[in-house]
Amino acid sequence: MAFKSSYGVIRADNKTLITGLRDLLFSKRLRFLNDNGDSFPDWKRKKLGEVTFKTDKKNKLNHSFPVYSVSNVSGFVPQSEQFENIDSNDRGYDTSLYKIVEHSTFVYNPARINVGSIAFNDSIEKAIVSSLYVCFKTNGDIDDYFLQDFLQTSEFKSSVLASAEGGVRIYLFYENFAEIKINYPSYDEQQSITNCLSSLKNKLKNETQIVNAYQRQKSYFLKELFI
Repeated sequence: MAFKSSYGVIRADNKTLITGLRDLLFSKRLRFLNDNGDSFPDWKRKKLGEVTFKTDKKNKLNHSFPVYSVSNVSGFVPQSEQFENIDSNDRGYDTSLYKIVEHSTFVYNPARINVGSIAFNDSIEKAIVSSLYVCFKTNGDIDDYFLQDFLQTSEFKSSVLASAEGGVRIYLFYENFAEIKINYPSYDEQQSITNCLSSLKNKLKNETQIVNAYQRQKSYFLKELFI
């Protein structure tokens, strides 16, 4: 696959294609114009702590909310999908110290954020996660999906490695996360960026599903030939 920008042609597999386009957009090497064909305003630069705030509401009443985890592959997922089809509620654990994750909340594992264990809850109204996780929300200056895409950029990943603490295992708690800086445009340009990336992700997802369907069909026909 390929796409053009003023910086040449990028050829890559689906995952690399999205990564390349995302980095071009967030580095401002590829910019959008507004509906009148004019440039959007200049970008601002702030610390993440200025555009997000930490949420630490505990499940003190021991509500039986669904228990979730963060996967660096699948994002915000039910804990049972990662641990033998059972979760903390099934095991009878005391979940009163677990953190409540409301809709539109980011969650990350401070010991695994360096490998991408950070996710955004846009699928469930309330869930709970281990007290070890860090939870935060945006304050309105940043579009949630824009921030979600920024958290996948090479720039952010480099900042994580530079800001984390520890030896054999490194940690990035919210206090250090909040010091990482982000460049961001006007809200309208943020949405142009997220809509562009979302459209590409959906297109590639649909193409992948079609290819997988053809492969299953091929396997079925080959199996039938030898029965």
